[in-house]
Amino acid sequence: MEHRKLEVYTFIAHPNRKPNENLILEDVYGNDLYDKLKNKFANFVDTFPPQQIDGKTSKIEKKEVNGQIKSIFKFNDSLRYISGKIMIGDDDGKEQDVVQNNKDKTVLYTKKKGQSVERPYYFMVIIPLGLKHGYIILEREGKHSAKSVFERLFKKFIHENLSELNTKLTNFVESEIIKEYLENGQYNSIILSQKIVSSDKAEQYLGTYIDGSKYKVEMRIVPLENSTIPIGTKKKILKNLEKNEGFFEGNDFKKIGFDDNTNVKVIATKDGNTRTIDLDDTFKIRPYYNIEVSNNTKGFSEFKEINKEAKKLIRSFGLNIF
Repeated sequence: MEHRKLEVYTFIAHPNRKPNENLILEDVYGNDLYDKLKNKFANFVDTFPPQQIDGKTSKIEKKEVNGQIKSIFKFNDSLRYISGKIMIGDDDGKEQDVVQNNKDKTVLYTKKKGQSVERPYYFMVIIPLGLKHGYIILEREGKHSAKSVFERLFKKFIHENLSELNTKLTNFVESEIIKEYLENGQYNSIILSQKIVSSDKAEQYLGTYIDGSKYKVEMRIVPLENSTIPIGTKKKILKNLEKNEGFFEGNDFKKIGFDDNTNVKVIATKDGNTRTIDLDDTFKIRPYYNIEVSNNTKGFSEFKEINKEAKKLIRSFGLNIF
């Protein structure tokens, strides 16, 4: 299994110079964006000119199935989404040697100027019924992201296929969903963690201190059978979330090494979905969600697995679109 991130964005479509006139995406002047994407997006990506995306190449990944070459491009009419793998190639305008990964670094071949190295990325676009916004999910692997190229392709597609509409993408922020988990969810545990860098705290826990050493102390509060986290504790966590006030009161926690710099995580379940909520990170606008998937024979994410994880992630938000 390999670590990946899924980036989640929302998008709207609006007439030129009318950014507040958002249109229902299933009926854009009589056209359904989902149908347009299902029928035309793959070919649009395959034939898009590289000069319009800074010399990068784009195409839907292909694979051989039963002797036939088929695109990794799927759609679901009932859930109204398309998904697939997009190959993005980058010619950095340089000539580069490709070498064997051994001590001799034998040159295998030389990439010439004008030749691109392609990398596949998962994508999903969801067009829910009755809404003026849709969702885009993109794969990110380390520093490699498809966002800039995919966004330009997507905006150009809508502009050319839907009456020259403009499109705006924004990070998906699940603040209200998080509040629902914290306020109305069942708390499975509260995890407190504190870095220890001072000698006095290290001696308190370990009996001695090695110069330059760093430690982290964690405490997990878990309600056992027929027990729950008290309402007062939930209110204290929500106050910390909304007003950035400390979780700790009094000196009892401080005596054992925890203070207002302590990181607090809550593992909560609501409607059958379990989330780990880091109170330090909650309202930082980062649309990244960690997943684990198997790799294919080329070392990239397996489409069926990452597609499954993307649907699972969307369902966990409780948006009632899947």
